[in-house]
Amino acid sequence: MTSSISFFCGPLDNKKLQDYATSLGFYLVSTRIDKEVSSDPSLRPYCYLSLVPKSMLHPFGNPPVRVSSALDPALGFMRAYFQKPYLVLGHIQWTDGPSNLACQTLPYYRKIVKWIKKEWGKHGDIYIGNEAKSLITEGAERVNSLPS
Repeated sequence: MTSSISFFCGPLDNKKLQDYATSLGFYLVSTRIDKEVSSDPSLRPYCYLSLVPKSMLHPFGNPPVRVSSALDPALGFMRAYFQKPYLVLGHIQWTDGPSNLACQTLPYYRKIVKWIKKEWGKHGDIYIGNEAKSLITEGAERVNSLPS
């Protein structure tokens, strides 16, 4: 089973969310041990919020460079971003397996969800950050992914 929360963010909203996650003890890590997370979410938006630093992750594959929430206590994090004129949807995802990792990440996932629900407005099943709200008012279009 998985649980996720979806949202639209402007750059400041994204920074606040990442700062909050970091304050809980999360590290922003790439899906590959040999890559860094770009400061520009539009370049490589998917990463992990990991409870362990990069140096303690358990990479796999041949060569062993891939990272997964199946091997380390981490939440999937598709970072939302703004690329004019589009606001691109993001989400944070928790999975229930393996159970020894899920029990470590669930309390933190719940804290992040609570923070998002408190800080941002809801539109249907999606939350909208404060800066994103202003960008929508100015004409930004909400999309799941950038048009080709």
